[in-house]
Amino acid sequence: MKRPVASPWKRIYKCIFMTFLFKTFADAPTPWQVSFQDPATSSAEGIIDLHGDIRFFMIVIATLVVWLILRICTAFHYSSQKLPEDFNHHTNLERVWAIIPSIIVIRIALPSRTLIYSFDDRIGRPALTVKVIGRQWFWSYEMKEHVRHSLIQPSLLLEEGKI
Repeated sequence: MKRPVASPWKRIYKCIFMTFLFKTFADAPTPWQVSFQDPATSSAEGIIDLHGDIRFFMIVIATLVVWLILRICTAFHYSSQKLPEDFNHHTNLERVWAIIPSIIVIRIALPSRTLIYSFDDRIGRPALTVKVIGRQWFWSYEMKEHVRHSLIQPSLLLEEGKI
């Protein structure tokens, strides 16, 4: 009994699927990449985690705002029985409107502050420090042990009396 021959389109689809699958799990950055590549340091891992936390709060806030806008548009429609003039002051709503954003800001600020302070702990003494100074027409560079200027010196730019 003969085995059926697979269609060439089926092979092409399999190749496209496998290419997409391999590119999805590759560890190198690619152009137009949607998210971060795999972190190489604990600092990068902390940044990615903080990004995920902030994105969660962003999605929750955006969903809540869209829901509130739709709810207000349907509840206070001109054809409904309720009049918007009846709803002009609500102390509890004002309290909630002030407290919840404060809590959200604190929930975002604490992990980001911890992450920023952890960067200071991880950075040791640098092996080389270069101070780059931008002058009007040239750059100058200073290192810890010696001073080295760029090849263009101010005395070489113009001779005396020439502008």
